[in-house]
Amino acid sequence: MLLADLQARVRIALTTTLVDEWTLFAPAAGTSRPSERTVSFQLGWALRATVDHTWDTDAEYDRSGMTLEPAVRLGVDADRPPHLILHRRGRLGPEDNLLLVELTTDAASAPVVPTLAASQGIQRRFGYRYAVLLDLRLSDEADQAVVHPHWHWATLEDGPVTPGPVPVYTDDVLADVLTRARRP
Repeated sequence: MLLADLQARVRIALTTTLVDEWTLFAPAAGTSRPSERTVSFQLGWALRATVDHTWDTDAEYDRSGMTLEPAVRLGVDADRPPHLILHRRGRLGPEDNLLLVELTTDAASAPVVPTLAASQGIQRRFGYRYAVLLDLRLSDEADQAVVHPHWHWATLEDGPVTPGPVPVYTDDVLADVLTRARRP
């Protein structure tokens, strides 16, 4: 699968997650933000519907008790597996490891944020063709949740494909997504 095709599928899955699961993000849903684990589960569920059924979608999948070397640890939970992966269970290598997703609800307010470099360490170790660091940039403004997702992609062969995080949506598309999400 080409990068542009995979990016489109992740964007569709993110849109579906935001629109269909908006109550998860809305301040009225609770006193704290949703966890990365919760969001990645919902994102994975939506992403699963966009890819061929031969791919397995797993949240925090632990590949046979992987222990990560310090150079490839993700941050706060040093030995935690990636938030979301698309792969073929029980197989190794780039032909069977498609995507590694690291997600944060708001990198600016996180005590320790996973970096693309750390994600690339895991990407190289297990041979994921693509890695993405997805920051939802979730905030609350006047009793209303606001998201402005940015992502930073890397390929196994070429490394980072953007110089830094870039918006997932144009401003007008994001406004449309948020309008649909906030409908009762």
